[in-house]
Amino acid sequence: MRHGADARRSRIVTVALVLSCALRPGAALAQRAVDLQVGSWTVDGSNPTLFSAGLWRGLTGPLGLNLRGIALIDRSAGQGSLYGLVPELSLFRGSRRIAPYAVGGAGLAYRSGGSSEFVAVWSAGLGVELNPRSWFGLAVEGSRFVEDEGLRGFWNLQEDDRRGWVLSARVSIRWSARSTGRGAAGATGRSPSASGAYEPVSSTSQPAEPLSNTGFVRAQQIVQTALDAMGEPYRWGGTSTDEGFDCSGLVWYAYGEHGVTVPRTSRDQARVGRAVAPEVSMLEPGDILLFAERGAAVTHVGLYVGNARFIHATTSGGVGISELYADDDYSRWWLERWVGARRVLR
Repeated sequence: MRHGADARRSRIVTVALVLSCALRPGAALAQRAVDLQVGSWTVDGSNPTLFSAGLWRGLTGPLGLNLRGIALIDRSAGQGSLYGLVPELSLFRGSRRIAPYAVGGAGLAYRSGGSSEFVAVWSAGLGVELNPRSWFGLAVEGSRFVEDEGLRGFWNLQEDDRRGWVLSARVSIRWSARSTGRGAAGATGRSPSASGAYEPVSSTSQPAEPLSNTGFVRAQQIVQTALDAMGEPYRWGGTSTDEGFDCSGLVWYAYGEHGVTVPRTSRDQARVGRAVAPEVSMLEPGDILLFAERGAAVTHVGLYVGNARFIHATTSGGVGISELYADDDYSRWWLERWVGARRVLR
């Protein structure tokens, strides 16, 4: 009896540690989603039905976190239904219109019926996601699902562990994050330090000179190339209309199409050319806008179009236009994280 109680306490502590690490606060993110999922778990003697609801958020690059509440309903005279909470990590969800992805996680569930107790659950699988709209996705997913009575994992299963394959369908509703957080932008300009973090520019810094007539014409051509990519999907590492774009890939592509070489990553693009303070009145078309959290390296870039608008590639909407205004939540979200700009052309 004591051994069983100790094992249950160990399972609870382990899953609590998983949850605390997975949900640790971090930088504001561009994409979140609510998921609804239904499927069937094929195990010996029964086929419990899976119902799941989850909250998903992008973390960094192709990595995302999903916190799922699950109900595996066993209507047979089997070992009982499961009700639990399962944090999962995913790769490449929402990355393009048709997106193969991987997912895996572990959590804690309560088994009802028979010997009621808490058990560990483990899952890992692959899926294909169809994203006809930036805010809407459908997916079919196959995963290996294990009810583990001893927290042993996939590598040390016992006869009393239920394990089988789950085939499920999922619908997702997405939106862009609107959290205000601590914005990094202000009235004063910032420039990258040696560590990549952003620090206030000295009040004696000289502003970048305006574009020449030749530079202005080329900047308009570069901006038009980016505008021609409107609607292309987001793809981490993407640099072309064939595969989609990430934020720095779009900037690299637009400049490169006109014979201008800029670095490939947002962090390096934050050092190219001359610094421009984050003030709309100081901007010229084609300026590379820089976005970051307070005290952090640049994590997002866009191209200034004019009239307080910029074009960029986001995980939630692909290539699109955003604005730098303070009178609506979405524009203010970007405005608060705008830390500066770089002028490549002369």
